[in-house]
Amino acid sequence: MTACTYKQLQREASVSMQFWDDPTVDGFYSLLMTPKPMIRTSDHIFQLCELVKFQSSCKKLNLLSELMDHSGNYIQTALPFILSLLQRGLGQRIHLLTHSLSPDPEWSVESEAPKYKDQPPLSFGLLLNPELAASVLERGPPADSPKAAEFRQLWGPRSELRRFQDGAITEAVLWEGEHMCQKRLVPKQIITHLLQLHADIPESCLRYVGAALDDVIKTGSEVPSTGEEESLVVVQAYDDLSRKLWALEDLPLSITAVQGAHPALRYTQVFPPVPLKLDYSFFEREKISRSLVPKEGKPCPAYITPVTVICHMEGSGKWPHDRLAIRHIRAAFHIRLGALLKKHHNYTCRPCPTHLDVCKVYIYLRMWRRFFFDMRMQLSAMGMSKSFIPVTVCILLRWASFASFICSPPLTGGTTR
Repeated sequence: MTACTYKQLQREASVSMQFWDDPTVDGFYSLLMTPKPMIRTSDHIFQLCELVKFQSSCKKLNLLSELMDHSGNYIQTALPFILSLLQRGLGQRIHLLTHSLSPDPEWSVESEAPKYKDQPPLSFGLLLNPELAASVLERGPPADSPKAAEFRQLWGPRSELRRFQDGAITEAVLWEGEHMCQKRLVPKQIITHLLQLHADIPESCLRYVGAALDDVIKTGSEVPSTGEEESLVVVQAYDDLSRKLWALEDLPLSITAVQGAHPALRYTQVFPPVPLKLDYSFFEREKISRSLVPKEGKPCPAYITPVTVICHMEGSGKWPHDRLAIRHIRAAFHIRLGALLKKHHNYTCRPCPTHLDVCKVYIYLRMWRRFFFDMRMQLSAMGMSKSFIPVTVCILLRWASFASFICSPPLTGGTTR
């Protein structure tokens, strides 16, 4: 039994006791009748093929004496050391590292024993820590610390001295990953590097499966992305507009709250709005309606998705009771608000009777004056504190969009959300 198997047994026992103590769960069926393959109990899984490479691993790790103790079985000899190596490298990025090991084969006494290299690939599972698994920076000890030599020995040429904003100079390893979909595969980079450096196992022997559902929500051909960065641009534009709204003066009524009501502000929009700069040579300006009309022979303009923002104003006893008069007052307020944003911040604004469109870094925010449910704000807070919730919601929305085609009657957008 390896140390990883022992830790897995401890975790399974702890989870089993939680099931038995929970009266709302059928513990007997969940624990004893439900199969639990590795692909269901792990976030990422990978396999090591070409097990003959473990022979060179034994030489690299100086395990020749241990190899004799295992009667030449280089797989069982190298496996504990490889597990220990991966456990050190992954560190707090994972909660648990599991593995499978094929049972000893049986053969006839009249035939030769099967060779170790003919065994099926070894499978490994990673139970990730969602808060740290996607970090691209591995910060080590200070340069003058005795542990710095161990850190450099573990990471090899990837370790380098870096100076941080707090003034500390420490050893550190920086992994590749510009977008979140790439950062989710940082554990793969770590495993590939450590196996190549310390065990002479090339990347060609590694089959890695992780973040498999990202392809469902991935966009972009040159630089693929799953929408986190685009949503962040929208959130930053909204935050900046919100601060400037609070600072505005000379408004007829004071602003009491500014709330975002668009899924991109909760990081749950499958395809978030992206900054869009119009080519005005393709349009003619309509002065009366203050609109852009496409020129004849030019392509149709791209659709601009507005980001809905709810602006709450203080109450007033001077509001009329006539609906038409209320609409006129709201339209006048939109005109006044747009004029102030244009004057103080040079924003491009287009007031309408029902809303005000504001262009901020080519992100178009649509401001409404109405009430808004608190549940959306709670989901927004969850999306910012739990990194796995936005991606899960986006994947479920993609699944619901496909399922709506086969439902009768079809599901509406509000129903799926």
